[in-house]
Amino acid sequence: MKQLIENFGAQINAAIEIGKKFKATKSKIKFENIVVSGLGGSGIGADLVREYVASELKIPFIVLKDYVLPNFISDKTLFIASSYSGNTEETLSSVEIALKKKATVTCITSGGKLAEIAAKKK
Repeated sequence: MKQLIENFGAQINAAIEIGKKFKATKSKIKFENIVVSGLGGSGIGADLVREYVASELKIPFIVLKDYVLPNFISDKTLFIASSYSGNTEETLSSVEIALKKKATVTCITSGGKLAEIAAKKK
């Protein structure tokens, strides 16, 4: 943990460089909500993003930190699964439910089972 904190500045710089290379395309889906599943640091990162974009968003942005998903998740939901290890049990469970509900699922991870699900589902 100490090393992660010491390297935080380098991580931010790496994230900025990744962001500069990212080519986003406009979705054909008109999302009604954004739901992020992430615990620990993954959840804190989502909280920071939510606060950063709060004044610009016109739809709800929720960060989940347990197994329970809101009943409104649907094919109009942008669902983001965030797990550094890719093996966080709550996040993996929520991804399976979001997929069953036909949400658009995006994964942020360094590996593990979440990376396997993302690769399999493209």
